[in-house]
Amino acid sequence: MKKKRPANTHRLEQSCLYKLSSPRLLVKHLYTTQRAMNALSDTSHVRYRYWVEKKKKGGDRPISAPFDELKRVQSRLAYILHGIKLPDYVFAPVKGRSYVDNGKVHRNQRAFCLLDIKDFYPSCTEAKIVGFFLNTMKCDLDIAVSLARLVCDKGSLPQGSPTSPILAYLAYSEMWDAIHAHAIASGNTFSLYADDLTISGDRILGSTIWKIKKEVYKHGLHINSNKEQWVFNRPASVTGTITGCGKVRLPNKQHKELAKAKAEFSRPGGNRKKKGNVLRGRTAQAQQVLKA
Repeated sequence: MKKKRPANTHRLEQSCLYKLSSPRLLVKHLYTTQRAMNALSDTSHVRYRYWVEKKKKGGDRPISAPFDELKRVQSRLAYILHGIKLPDYVFAPVKGRSYVDNGKVHRNQRAFCLLDIKDFYPSCTEAKIVGFFLNTMKCDLDIAVSLARLVCDKGSLPQGSPTSPILAYLAYSEMWDAIHAHAIASGNTFSLYADDLTISGDRILGSTIWKIKKEVYKHGLHINSNKEQWVFNRPASVTGTITGCGKVRLPNKQHKELAKAKAEFSRPGGNRKKKGNVLRGRTAQAQQVLKA
């Protein structure tokens, strides 16, 4: 089974895609052919399956899942991009870092500001992806356009593609670095978990958060005002953990889900294998937090 992410990382300039100018080398790196690449990048054809999933906290999430061959090539590209070393403040998508690690970096703080990028993937346009490959990776224009068409659907990053998480970070790396710099300059801690921003410290100034929001707006994105949270002098809910007061704890909801899984497993009948898998998953998730 092929690894989804490389064991070691390197500087962006050491990527095999950096300053790439040869279409022949591109298809070689992606383990495909030029003919297949042309077909997979052809936006006039249907390349995705579509459906809608319910979010845990309400609302719908539209899913665009690439067909098998497109997914295979996208997965290879994602593997290459995951080879680029990301900053320490990024916890997803990074191999070896989890939502628990994200919570741990804030556990000794007393003030928190939690922000969320609204409709992050749909807002990450094909033009932005072209710009990343052209200006940051310094690929030739035809290479940049070909790669953007390969990973985008209907003009933006699709939810359900293996390349979307890493590209969503890389395409906005300048913005994330600026946000991190604003937080550090104010004596705060910043971490990023996908599209969730956590800023913490002994105190958080409104002027600091306004600077951070301006960076987001400057790049054509928006903060989801419904999910913005300010917490003082008590633990905060940070990416599936309760962090603060020197500890990282399991949320009450996860305690209840674990108890429910145990009770269901103890009840006779039903699909024992399925119930066992649910219980093991809940237990592993709880242990990850409790051992932090």
